[in-house]
Amino acid sequence: MKKAVITGGLGFVGRVLTQRLVQEGWSVKVLSRSLPRGEGGNPSVQVVKVDYNDIAALSAALDGADTVFHLAAAIFAFNREEFERANVALTANLAEAAVKAGVKAFIYLSSQAAAGPSQYKNNPRAEDDTPAPVSDYGATKLAAEEIVEKLPADMHKVILRAPVVYGRDDSGVSKIAAWVKRGFMINAGPADTFFNFIYVDDLAQALYTAAETPQAGGQIFFVCENAGYSWKYFIEAMAGAMSCPRPVMFSLPHFALEIAAFIYEFIARIFRFAPALNYDKVKEADIKGHWLCNPQKWINLTGQKFVPLKEGLEVSFK
Repeated sequence: MKKAVITGGLGFVGRVLTQRLVQEGWSVKVLSRSLPRGEGGNPSVQVVKVDYNDIAALSAALDGADTVFHLAAAIFAFNREEFERANVALTANLAEAAVKAGVKAFIYLSSQAAAGPSQYKNNPRAEDDTPAPVSDYGATKLAAEEIVEKLPADMHKVILRAPVVYGRDDSGVSKIAAWVKRGFMINAGPADTFFNFIYVDDLAQALYTAAETPQAGGQIFFVCENAGYSWKYFIEAMAGAMSCPRPVMFSLPHFALEIAAFIYEFIARIFRFAPALNYDKVKEADIKGHWLCNPQKWINLTGQKFVPLKEGLEVSFK
């Protein structure tokens, strides 16, 4: 039986990946900063509390593992230092612990934000393009990629850059869906910006495939459906999947987004939760270009087929 360790295994993508690995007969150990209630029941899945700053303890937790799937990351934070701790320092500690534990494979879930946006709709970003992140989140994900790339040559290491991930039970998409049901939606940036999307089950499949494909070793891949969609299409397709009217959509100028980010961060600090909108996300929204990438390198290597956006939304909200 193959043994996997997943960081971020209790999150949106991690839960789906765990199910996928168990279906394939793997045993799974999920690393978490705390032990949540209600976990367990599956003898193939173990949840272990760890201190990501304790490399010796991390190494012990990884002992006997064949593959590490590193999904844990901070998507939202109050400042660059918090992003650095969650995305860079954690990755460095985990990488060192994996080497000490003799882990054979290290699969890192990165982000399209590490590469940055594409200037033109007909020229999406490719893996060989020079990265140009526009946010602290993107910059720290790129720094984490560089740590993974420096892992020993004999370790099977793969970096997957995912764009917008959606699917059932995702807190972010659920919040958007709630606003769609209310009948209106804000465009957080230029209304004509195009995006790539990936259905969560497809991302879990890509992570599993990365671990099982020797030819993928030592490489970076964009993974998503090879199609770009406007934010308007995404929202209207979501409304259609929920059988509700199309919401009224309007755009806010940059200064209004900054004011909204300031208010959201202020409230988040008081009530101690991660801000879903902050200055960092405003940087990603207020671009002159598109959040588009080219996944053909991955598709050519693996033959993976991706669920079209409309179909994925229908499955997520039926």
